[in-house]
Amino acid sequence: MTQVHQPPKGLVHFILKYMLLQKWTFFFVFFSSLVWSLDATVWPYLLRLIVDTLTQFDVNREACWPVLKWILLCVVLVWVLVECGFRAKDFLLARAIPQLEADIRMAMFEHIQRHSPRYFNKHFSGSLSNKINDMTNQVTKILLNLLQFFPAVAICILSIGFFSQIRLIFALFLGGWITLHFVICFAFTPKCAQYSHIHGEVRSSLMGKVVDSLTNNFAVNLFSRFHYERARLEVCQKEEQKKNYLSRYYAAWMLTALSAVFITGGITVNGFVIFYWMQSKVSTGEIIQIVNTTWNVMFVLWMAGGLLPDFFQSIGIARQALSVMRDPQDICDSLEASALVVKEGSIVFEDVSFHYEKKKLFTSKNVHIKGGEKVGLVGYSGAGKSTFVNLILRFYPVEQGRILIDGQDIAEVTHESLHRQVALIPQDPVLFHRTLEENIRYGRMDASKEEVIAAAKLSHADEFIRKCSDGYDSLVGERGTKLSGGERQRIAIARAMLAGSPILILDEATSALDSITEKYIQEGLEKLMEGRTTIVIAHRLSTLSKMDRILVFDQGKIVEEGRHEALIARGGHYARMWQMQAGGFLPV
Repeated sequence: MTQVHQPPKGLVHFILKYMLLQKWTFFFVFFSSLVWSLDATVWPYLLRLIVDTLTQFDVNREACWPVLKWILLCVVLVWVLVECGFRAKDFLLARAIPQLEADIRMAMFEHIQRHSPRYFNKHFSGSLSNKINDMTNQVTKILLNLLQFFPAVAICILSIGFFSQIRLIFALFLGGWITLHFVICFAFTPKCAQYSHIHGEVRSSLMGKVVDSLTNNFAVNLFSRFHYERARLEVCQKEEQKKNYLSRYYAAWMLTALSAVFITGGITVNGFVIFYWMQSKVSTGEIIQIVNTTWNVMFVLWMAGGLLPDFFQSIGIARQALSVMRDPQDICDSLEASALVVKEGSIVFEDVSFHYEKKKLFTSKNVHIKGGEKVGLVGYSGAGKSTFVNLILRFYPVEQGRILIDGQDIAEVTHESLHRQVALIPQDPVLFHRTLEENIRYGRMDASKEEVIAAAKLSHADEFIRKCSDGYDSLVGERGTKLSGGERQRIAIARAMLAGSPILILDEATSALDSITEKYIQEGLEKLMEGRTTIVIAHRLSTLSKMDRILVFDQGKIVEEGRHEALIARGGHYARMWQMQAGGFLPV
């Protein structure tokens, strides 16, 4: 049974999943936020008691103190309680939000990182990283907005309760006014959320194109394509601007409708309370409470309404960012996956079929590479050589058949154990923007400094590393841009040498090296190949002369196989490629 990634059911489910990791912290955050409702409703009530008390004792003012002091004590207690609640919320948020963002960021990073190379071939890395950043930022904004909406609802409920104690008609007016406010909000919500989601998708795509252009700045400078890149980006920028306008346009109409409700409701409620006061149906203190509370409710609802456009936009962007968590990982370990154990290193393709996009490469392919055998792969570009090794590395799943290493189906072993046993030196190695030592040690994280240096010497990387300003502690730049192609290749070779895997794959591993350096490194590679199963992809056929066997690929099929001398003597496909070579390379 294969492990199945369970995509999040929705944005709410996703956010709650990580909030529950700090459930008590967030409980007290939302609980402490309720003190705002006390400030907006209890304070006007206490002000009413103060005014009515002062009015009652207007003739004998000295006699009011025994009553007034308890009211003032309540005022102080509410004041202290409100301030303590706000400060407690601030401290709790200072702890909860960074942890929440860290949990979400790491979960998304791990999920995306575990996709196969095929996934990254179809998605901008900049867009993916932007979605991680979007999710963490927007979830924080959503929660902070909810901390405004949550007490706003409590204020509305408490205000209706206080008004009902004075006159039921005031509670009905306030309740109707609040209801109309929420009806308008929910009426505009679908459109605002829809356009905010669309804007989030377009915005993420735009940022992906920005990162893609900046990453390839060398090519932009080389061909002086600054105007072209700007023009290309402007098309996407105009689309983003249009969607951004639409999302804010509907939010603006919502606020306009709310303004009309506020003006009408405020005039109605306050007009009625003044009329009742003139009829002596309410006291001066009650009219002060009603007017004060009404304006508090208006302020809270207007502020909450003003936050809705950003709230909708945050939801739209977060939903769009959540899409990456819905992408299933195309290659997963089965629940019963075991660690790959390699003793001999034999590799067997057993009736393997595979196609890439619409191109069918392998059909019922059968290949047997013996343990310790050195096998070369040749053929024109697109013949299937790289796909052959990518299937061994399980970068792509086979459609039919099996690939066995020492009799173990690689589809039934863990990815981690497979890649510990198989080392690849690619044609165009990409390094991390870290130190030279860290990049080499990536092959085996527990290697000592002495082992790192030994691997560097074997790959002839130690020579140029010693000349760097900080030696092994020198940073290599993004994607290794501070190093030459040959230097990057030597670091990649040192990394593979340090890994010491029993199966070694070389994909044009020395193509970026000069002839003298290549000669030295070939000596190191020959030592590395000893006792290891080795697969070498090469366009320079002379590098395959010492291989035990050469497999000649043509349109996904192995058309010839044998040693270099035998294939030359046969006068077939390989011999024709040999004759066509100029300077030792195949024409492509």
